[in-house]
Amino acid sequence: MTINKQTTIGAFVLGGIILALCAVIFFSNFNLFSKKEHAIIVFPSSISGLSVGAPVTFRGVQVGTVDSINLQFNQDNHKAYIPVVINIDPKKIRLGYRYNNFKKLLDKMIEHGLCAEISTESFVTGTSNIFLDFDTQNQPHFHPYIAKQYIEIPSRPSTIQKIKSELMNLQLEQLSKNLNDTAQKIGQLAETLNKKTPDLIDSVKKTSDSTNILIRHINTKIDSLLKNFNKLLVDGDVQLRNRGQELHTLIENSNHAISSASDVLNNVKTLTSPRSPSRNNLEVILKNLADASTSLRGFSREIERNPKLLLIGRKQ
Repeated sequence: MTINKQTTIGAFVLGGIILALCAVIFFSNFNLFSKKEHAIIVFPSSISGLSVGAPVTFRGVQVGTVDSINLQFNQDNHKAYIPVVINIDPKKIRLGYRYNNFKKLLDKMIEHGLCAEISTESFVTGTSNIFLDFDTQNQPHFHPYIAKQYIEIPSRPSTIQKIKSELMNLQLEQLSKNLNDTAQKIGQLAETLNKKTPDLIDSVKKTSDSTNILIRHINTKIDSLLKNFNKLLVDGDVQLRNRGQELHTLIENSNHAISSASDVLNNVKTLTSPRSPSRNNLEVILKNLADASTSLRGFSREIERNPKLLLIGRKQ
């Protein structure tokens, strides 16, 4: 009876273990019968938070896990490198008809810029994973003396590592010194302003008082000028009213004078007209005067030649 009970308990425990193993295999990515492809990634800087079994993703899709992490020191350049071996499940990637195996596909993807970087999965726990993507802008760096039998996927620094690198490259001491110098200059400027401010306030107050006096003086002059201008307008209006009759008489006389001048011009025009009798008479008189002048000129020439003609006269 006791043996049967022990056998039943043992069988029950063994069945539980078998069910647990089946559940682990079924609900996890662990697959005993799938072939894994391996590749290596060499990181030249910290991989803090990365551990064996961490997921390897390509644009958010898990394609594998981290298989091993090592540390290798290069005696030639005295630098430390961290080679990370990853396994990739080919079932996660559908191969095109041009590629009959995974290694050719991976080589082609590396040729087109496939690279890896450390991605922080959670800032709370500090865990990290490996993120794969294409990058054609940065020149890839390979380490054949470390990769050896594995296909190497080149690495690139993550965004956080770039920020840390830029912060490390900043000349913090020089920046701190410049800030101290700036603070001292600001303090000196504040002291100078404290010393100069009372004199400046007095000067501004004096200038304000002088400006107020000048404004009052200008206001007085403007009032006087406005009064004189008003007086001038009133006097001008009175003069216009008083001289209005005289101006009217002057205008009438001017009109009469213009009318008389117009009559005279009309008379002159009539006298100088080609068909005017007065002009004909004037032309006859002028012609007779011209003839008489010609006769006198001839007589004076004869007297010049023979003065005796004044005594004896001209012979007929």
